[in-house]
Amino acid sequence: MTRLFIFLLIVFLFTIPVSVEIFAQTEYEIKIPSGASDPGAPFFWSEKNTGVTTGEITVYLGDSVTWSNGDTAFHTITSVSASSIETGDFEVDGLFDSGFFTAGKSYTRQFNDQGDFYYFCSIHPYMNGVVHVTTNPGSVQTIDSVASGLSDDGLGFKIKYILDTNLQNAVHVNSDEKTLTFTISGDTKNEQLIIILPPKLITNPNTVWVDGEMSDFEIEETNTGSKLIIPILPYSKEIKIMGAYVIPEFGSLVMMMLALSIITVIGMNQKLRIRA
Repeated sequence: MTRLFIFLLIVFLFTIPVSVEIFAQTEYEIKIPSGASDPGAPFFWSEKNTGVTTGEITVYLGDSVTWSNGDTAFHTITSVSASSIETGDFEVDGLFDSGFFTAGKSYTRQFNDQGDFYYFCSIHPYMNGVVHVTTNPGSVQTIDSVASGLSDDGLGFKIKYILDTNLQNAVHVNSDEKTLTFTISGDTKNEQLIIILPPKLITNPNTVWVDGEMSDFEIEETNTGSKLIIPILPYSKEIKIMGAYVIPEFGSLVMMMLALSIITVIGMNQKLRIRA
């Protein structure tokens, strides 16, 4: 009997749908455009996905950057110290060096350490840039059925967030304070929490507290709601967000059901009185 229970439990756990999209390792590409060997060229780099031409790029731990040579001249991708970039001395620090590579060739390096990695072309030192390597923000996760029974459809709201651990499913909704309170369930080493709040749940989020301390945060309006980028400290626990309006204690569906119940009770009382 015990073995059967364990078997059924394992089957159940493996069939539970998990709404998590893990951030995979990414390869970025920076192109060296034609004419880059000319110091008067308008730009020396071009990041393929964004078009940024500064040679500066931000990646996450484990990501790779590929520099592709679209120029007719030879180039190198050579690591130098940060201080030498500022002074123009370009002191090679030996962390990485592509060697000479010509048109149509490329150099790829994976970054497994956090920090800022400066580089230049040893042939054309005016060509320089930096790779910022930061910790992966985590994964896209979902809290379902927030304020369940208070939404128009009675199913509650869905909140997406990005973190290296989980937020507890129990979200405290306080319509009087106009706040939502989230709890980080595990230890986090992240420097930020990214969370998207549905507009019907909370409008105009304007104040955020992290463990009781007011926090400066960024906000972007998206098609699915307000995207908040909230700075956090390692091992932060409580995130409280205030808006101009939070769904009231009784949603419209609940109010309709309550009104229907009252009408039913009144109707039954009247029938009883008539019979009496």
